[in-house]
Amino acid sequence: MKRFLFSILAVIMGGLMLATPVSAAKAGDPCTCSDGRSGTVPVDTSILTGCDCGGDGDPVMELLNLIVDILTIGIGILGVIGITVVGIQYLTAGGSEEKTRKAKRRMFEIVIGLVAYVLIYAALKWLGVAN
Repeated sequence: MKRFLFSILAVIMGGLMLATPVSAAKAGDPCTCSDGRSGTVPVDTSILTGCDCGGDGDPVMELLNLIVDILTIGIGILGVIGITVVGIQYLTAGGSEEKTRKAKRRMFEIVIGLVAYVLIYAALKWLGVAN
């Protein structure tokens, strides 16, 4: 029963990580900038850069935002893969205490890594680096 609940928890956590909102805006659509002005969705990377407000943004901050966005997507994908692999390892442990202990430890390490990234992301939002 514990194995079943643990695997269900792994699937739910993986599904939550995949449930990130995606912008349905198309290039050239109107949007509202953070300061209230009107802008348009950029042509090339509408999902990552948000609203184009006339090019008055800092290029360094735009680059940092792009890096943070890419890292967030990468961490999410790696977290889902890791939790899936650990769930499979846990299910295939076959009652072996050592294999079960290793799978639980790996799951704990993945969750700690995800929590650490969430804290780092929150700090970046507070500093104004991440959108």
